[in-house]
Amino acid sequence: MIGMPRSLRGRVLSSSLLVCALTFGVADALLVHLFRSEIERRFDAELSAHLDQLLSRVGQDSSGALVIGGALADPRFLQPYSGFYWQVEDQTGNRIRSRSLWDAVLPLPVDAPTDGEVHRHELAGPNSQRLVAIERRVTLPGYSQIVRAAIAADVADLEKSIASFSYVLLVTFAAVGVGLSVLVAGQVWMVFRPLARLRARVMAVRNGRSGRIDGAFPSEVTPLVEDMNALLAHSREVVERGRLQAGNLAHGLKTPLAILANAADALGGGEASETVRTQAVAIRRQVDHALARARAAAAAGVPGIQCDVAGRVSEVLRAMASLYRDRNLDLDATLVQPTEVSVDIQDVDEMLGNLLDNACRFADKKVRVAAVLDDASCIITIEDDGPGMAAAVAQEIVRGALPLDRSRGGAGLGLGIVRDLARAYKGELRLGCSSLGGLAAILVLPLAPTAIGSASEDLRNVTRCS
Repeated sequence: MIGMPRSLRGRVLSSSLLVCALTFGVADALLVHLFRSEIERRFDAELSAHLDQLLSRVGQDSSGALVIGGALADPRFLQPYSGFYWQVEDQTGNRIRSRSLWDAVLPLPVDAPTDGEVHRHELAGPNSQRLVAIERRVTLPGYSQIVRAAIAADVADLEKSIASFSYVLLVTFAAVGVGLSVLVAGQVWMVFRPLARLRARVMAVRNGRSGRIDGAFPSEVTPLVEDMNALLAHSREVVERGRLQAGNLAHGLKTPLAILANAADALGGGEASETVRTQAVAIRRQVDHALARARAAAAAGVPGIQCDVAGRVSEVLRAMASLYRDRNLDLDATLVQPTEVSVDIQDVDEMLGNLLDNACRFADKKVRVAAVLDDASCIITIEDDGPGMAAAVAQEIVRGALPLDRSRGGAGLGLGIVRDLARAYKGELRLGCSSLGGLAAILVLPLAPTAIGSASEDLRNVTRCS
């Protein structure tokens, strides 16, 4: 079963063409039927006139034989096998015929109409002609037998006329149909053009080139545009409100946590002060983790959010070079530019900052960063030449079963934050072995719509820990 096209344009075009085809088909059949009926009526009327003329001239001679007084007016009755014939016969087999029949006889069927009643027959004529004959039985004055008179004519010319009319009508309707199809296509294009402009405006919002849908649209589309703009404004407001609340919460917690840390320092170096200090740090990291997840959940999926990874990697690397300048680390970056991802810039900085900070803290001499493009993703690989991580621990961190980073003594959540932020944006975090000997953290983030299609097929393969 053939389904309807998925596009509205296709549905309107197909339904319009179907209606046109059905309308023209029905009109063609009806007009041909009416034309045939009228032609046959005129044909039968002409035969009836010839029959009346024939009967007016039929008589009998002195010996009682059937005769016709003079030829009929139409000369085709005198031309052999012309397609126009007449025949008169009685019940005893006496018969007279038109010269056009030559040596043939009209094979009239056995019939018994009442006197004066006209019957119509279809007969096989000379030279395989298709004949239509009308007959009438009459009683001649002074003639003892009932006379059967018939006029027959070939319908070939009639059928040719009907076929010619049908052909002209079909060609005319086909030309009109093509013209209407072009007009319908133009009309559909004009009707759906505002929707194409609306789609372009929506793509501009999605790609971050615009914050709202602008432009004049038809009255039927304007309410939809207004509702979409209201939804976009509401989404931005929700994101900003979430960020503001998260910032306020973080700011509100910083002071009590700082007081706890200072109080722990004032207590001296005992076990109690160390416990307070450790728990204050754990609370701070847990709060940072929760705030990052809340901020990402609010921003994920909002149209227009995008960030240049190459630029952010460069910024974070400069910060790490300044932070770890005393380590003399070799920070190497191989980046594809530009690399736009559909991630908020603060969350990109959060993920890159945690991963690069871990790499720099545990690296011996070298940290390497590479960003390549997949079909719809940006793959960022951060490697170091440090001690690495056990495969079991790495798998548990990726699954979320062990939300700890590689710090042995603390409850840091750096890798857990990166993992949850990546998942919030439909990305992922992978942990494996680096070719440098340490840990390879692979961050996969979705490309922005403007960057999809320019992705390179050169993917970086990283060997997993065994």
